[in-house]
Amino acid sequence: GQARRPMAWREVNRNEWCRTFLQDMFKSAEVNLDKTEGATLTFFRVETTGDCALAVKPGGQPRPMFELRIELDWKVEQLVDNGKSIAEAKGQIQVTEFSSEDIESPQMKLICDNQLPPGATPAFRTLMDKLNAAVKDSGLPEVSRMLAQDFVGTLKTQT
Repeated sequence: GQARRPMAWREVNRNEWCRTFLQDMFKSAEVNLDKTEGATLTFFRVETTGDCALAVKPGGQPRPMFELRIELDWKVEQLVDNGKSIAEAKGQIQVTEFSSEDIESPQMKLICDNQLPPGATPAFRTLMDKLNAAVKDSGLPEVSRMLAQDFVGTLKTQT
């Protein structure tokens, strides 16, 4: 028979797992945004493309290997008028590059859908700007943390 090479790395495909995990993680996330009156950021569409694998060898630490692009459609809701109505801001976070070479700093681009409803007041416009800024200041770092810690941490266990 063939002699087995000891300690050979083998690559485990985790594309399917990765898409499902990211979808579930983001769709169930509720991020409270700092510097707002209790606004929450949620994600309603998650689209992941790219490759994800784990390199495993007996007795070694599994090594994540991935290069991903992720699109996250988000919305922020905040109660206004003493809780009588809800102001909503929407947009997309494009994670243009997230790779195992640079886990701590996914490349991200924030797009805000600044369509104001007909008859929007200046106060409403100000609120939208504030909500969009909050997504940038506390939403993006949280997405980054979720990817670098929650996703990568769980991926390492998927042997």
